[in-house]
Amino acid sequence: MQHPFVIIGDGFAAAVLLVHLARRAFDLSLITVIVTAPLGHGKAYGTTHPHFRLNVRDNLMVIDQNIPDDFVNWAKHIDDPDAVADNGAGLFYRRGDFARYLSGVLADHDIERQITVITGKAIDIKPHQPDHDDNMALWEIRLDNGDIVSSRNVILATGNPSPSVQHLIADDLPADLKAKHIIATPWKGDALDNIPSTAHIGLIGGGLTALDACLGLYENGHKGQITLITPQGILPPPQSTWEHVDIPPFPENLTASTFLRHIRTYLPDSDWTQFAWQSAYEGLRVQLPDGWRRLPDRDKRRLMNRLGWLWSLIRYRASPQSITAVNAMQSSGQMQIIKDRVNSIISGHAAPPLSLTLNSHHMLDCDYAIIASGVGHDPLMARLMETHIAGTTANGGIHVNNDFQLLSPDCHPQPGLWALGPPTQSALGDVIGATTIAKQAAGLADQLLAITTS
Repeated sequence: MQHPFVIIGDGFAAAVLLVHLARRAFDLSLITVIVTAPLGHGKAYGTTHPHFRLNVRDNLMVIDQNIPDDFVNWAKHIDDPDAVADNGAGLFYRRGDFARYLSGVLADHDIERQITVITGKAIDIKPHQPDHDDNMALWEIRLDNGDIVSSRNVILATGNPSPSVQHLIADDLPADLKAKHIIATPWKGDALDNIPSTAHIGLIGGGLTALDACLGLYENGHKGQITLITPQGILPPPQSTWEHVDIPPFPENLTASTFLRHIRTYLPDSDWTQFAWQSAYEGLRVQLPDGWRRLPDRDKRRLMNRLGWLWSLIRYRASPQSITAVNAMQSSGQMQIIKDRVNSIISGHAAPPLSLTLNSHHMLDCDYAIIASGVGHDPLMARLMETHIAGTTANGGIHVNNDFQLLSPDCHPQPGLWALGPPTQSALGDVIGATTIAKQAAGLADQLLAITTS
């Protein structure tokens, strides 16, 4: 069976693309979606835990630039006094509330009734080998159950892959200890509620997922010690009351040096937690994808090797509520931040039951370990690069062009093969957050509509 359009993914990127297609009167019966979970929310918004919050203010959660206040107006009916940031940065609603909003938008367009849904995990994509009477499909998608899905148009909306954590966990760690005392999926939130209030927690990672865990523990009234281990020893800054400012585009003939010089020219010398600094940065952020695309590969590698860690800290700002929680726990002495890396999680000699071996050769004993170590490895993207369907960028991702088409190793667009959202980040630069992904989805929806009307 031929499937005219196949979307691989069940998270926010897939959902918002379907919304934009529906609003363009696209025939949704032409679309098949390959999912491993219910459509719509993904890791970012799939949690229903009441203490996990969006890390941007409400007026930046825009899924359609033609209706910029849609979520703001919807959220006015939410009873959530804690959404108000204590630093005046705006309203930061619960992630679960945004998921409810998105579910409502999908339902308003009756999307799930019109599309075809196939449950399975895509593990490979290769060119279709046509039979004598079959010349329509371009691609064959192989699923983990052995099924093959054929389509002329495939959109990769796979989201951020889960972090690979098995390399951290000792092979001889007893299964019951691992199941009860190691939390490898903290973004769901529910496991935090089962931790005894006096337990000593080793928190691995210092990004937004780690801060979600901190806020959840704080709001749960956790009393035990929390030791957070992160390579740089610092956490992302909170969102501020920033306002948009216009920044000139990057100059011609970019190198790593001129790229950095341009950024330093327009970033103020003030504290990066202040609104003036973030306002300038957000203005620069609009220009960053263009500048990044124009950099030679060798300069991209230089910048990522030298400043990639700082870039991650700057771009992923936290909700003020989570930083307030961290500051309170640090001030009371309950939380300690260690600049180090965790090499492995092993059994403790007695109580506590776990020991974390650190890069500094120290050991940290704890009752529970929460792994929040960032984005993992996407095996489907790796397979596309391995089989030369997709070229590889300087920083190791798949290569796509400005129209979101996958590029082959010789930089030719692969017909009928697109990517959306996080998989495009290595090639296109700063692709994070609901609004950026929604803008991509709108552009891709226009292209897909043009195919059906040409």
